[in-house]
Amino acid sequence: MPSRDLFQRIVEGDEIALRDAFRGYGATARELARRIVGPVQADEIVEEAFLLIWSEPEHWASPALDVHILRIVRDLSLAVRRRGVTPEVAARDLQPFPITPDAALPDVVHDLEHDELQRATLRLPGAQGRRLEDAWFDDLRGEDEPLNAALETIVEDIRSGRLSKRAP
Repeated sequence: MPSRDLFQRIVEGDEIALRDAFRGYGATARELARRIVGPVQADEIVEEAFLLIWSEPEHWASPALDVHILRIVRDLSLAVRRRGVTPEVAARDLQPFPITPDAALPDVVHDLEHDELQRATLRLPGAQGRRLEDAWFDDLRGEDEPLNAALETIVEDIRSGRLSKRAP
């Protein structure tokens, strides 16, 4: 289900939508948290992120729900790591951030097979795949030519249809 539909259902108080969001994005969110803070606190951070989304979806979520979940997890993980506080304390200090949807951009990434996208990223030369992922999570753009070339390769794979689509 597209993240914008899950977002709307969460705003309406649909607990099953929150469960579906967790099933869809929880493993990726946990992996991100694990990379930043390690496995011990990763589950707590993901739990806290989903609690924020459930308790105040109008502040913590948007139609770009997948992006919001990962951004909250990243911000909580960095706060826990840098400040040495619990995820609950870090969540109290976290500020909501707007991500305005761009109607001109189709949600093509959601329609792609996630494993296929990861394989395409891993096929990039050297450590470009990992650097591309890190740059995406850190909001870096246009600062490194090899990084831009890696991004252009992935975009071309998406546009050309070389990446598999999810089954309907």
